[in-house]
Amino acid sequence: MSIEASESVGDAAVSQKKLSGNMGALSLAMTVLAFSAPLTTVAGYIPVSLMFGGVGSPLLFIMVAAVMLLFGIGYITLNKVVRRSGDFYSFITYGLGKSTGLGAGLTAAVSYFVLLAGVTSYFGVACSDFHRGLTGNAFPWYFYTLTCWAVVGTLGYLHVELSAKVLLWVMLAEIVVCLGFSFGVLSVGGDTGMAATAPFSAGELSKDGVNIPFAMLFAVSFFMGFEATALYRDEVRDPDKTIPRATYGAIIFIGAMYTLCAYALVTAYGSSVQQVATDSPATMFSLAFGKYIDGRFQMIVTMLVLTSAFASALSTHNVLSRYLFNLGNDGALPKFLSNIHEKHSSPFAASMSVSTMVLCVLLPFIVLGAKPELLYGQLSGVGTSGIIILMTVVNISAIVWFIRKGRKEGVSFAKAFLAPVLSGVFFVGLVTLVAYHFEMLVGGEPGERNWMLFCLLGVLVAGMALAQYFKANRPEVYERLGRNPTA
Repeated sequence: MSIEASESVGDAAVSQKKLSGNMGALSLAMTVLAFSAPLTTVAGYIPVSLMFGGVGSPLLFIMVAAVMLLFGIGYITLNKVVRRSGDFYSFITYGLGKSTGLGAGLTAAVSYFVLLAGVTSYFGVACSDFHRGLTGNAFPWYFYTLTCWAVVGTLGYLHVELSAKVLLWVMLAEIVVCLGFSFGVLSVGGDTGMAATAPFSAGELSKDGVNIPFAMLFAVSFFMGFEATALYRDEVRDPDKTIPRATYGAIIFIGAMYTLCAYALVTAYGSSVQQVATDSPATMFSLAFGKYIDGRFQMIVTMLVLTSAFASALSTHNVLSRYLFNLGNDGALPKFLSNIHEKHSSPFAASMSVSTMVLCVLLPFIVLGAKPELLYGQLSGVGTSGIIILMTVVNISAIVWFIRKGRKEGVSFAKAFLAPVLSGVFFVGLVTLVAYHFEMLVGGEPGERNWMLFCLLGVLVAGMALAQYFKANRPEVYERLGRNPTA
């Protein structure tokens, strides 16, 4: 524990409220994995990674999965020691102190918020396009977006296990399509102009036109979601077993599935895969699906892409609600956010606040008739950047905690220090890449939208300043920051 966070829990924590639930490892894994919208990722975003990684992209996915497992080792080690449900907020507080922890908590909340606004608006646009393609007519995008917003808000208001059941079935449908596509392509054999082992050859990554850093940047963004498992600590049974199983299981499963799907796409297009991904990334999956599986199922796949986006919105809504709940519980944000529904045992006040904030962002676009590309394009890139930065800081927190106290307690050197160091080096490189090429995530010309990244960093600094304000003027609040004990 850090110097700042080493005080005993004491009476300040006694009055804190806790959520409750009985989710198992599978439900928790599916709940957080829905965040990454697997089918949407396979259909729309893996082609972007192929654009930079080419034939060797499946090998890159394996490498990224390995790094995520290293991150997961340090993350789970912190989870076992911290034993609190605040996730990034609590973990970073534990290692780096209350100021950095509160800054991280607010940064996480803002990052998930812009991602939620983005995926909700994307659902509306995609649903409107789908409806128009079927009938020739459609309602405006915001009709579908507001419908998604209302359903997500309702499910977020209710007990988390209802959301978990919805997400479980949606995820299973997505997995069936992804695996069906992959095995369908591989059973036929795809393009015959390439060796079957070529996608796993390191030599493919050294060819002209391959940009490994950019390919890995996008691949990392596809894995996001598993990092929220610890946020549900109070709502799972036997958290010391459920959270590690869900975290490792999510990383391994999503890594294997994305690697397999990338391999199937490479197999389908052969040595020309990088050129196809560059020329027509949006139609790459659908054309391969129609050719190797059956075009008659394309409508079903498109509908599942929409439910995938909906599931991502619900998962993100639940994550953000729990961040606000924890921050409210500790007094960093208004206390009403920590209210728990008597019947549903849900953070209903935080959930309603999330819904209200999303609506406030959507309304100007609706009233002014503006296109929502800013929401699901640029701002989603900002949210992704925020999570990458926080994952980097979590690695640093684990390392600092080990040096200060962990080694004296006999904690595994490999788990608490070596794994975070190796993962941290990778993430520091990734953050550097984001800083120098922020346009890769938000679009525009180089440097044109760097102000968005500065705003995100401004949230981190503002959170740190707020903690110092509490320390000087409201020490009872400062004492509670990052605590939220579960035992």
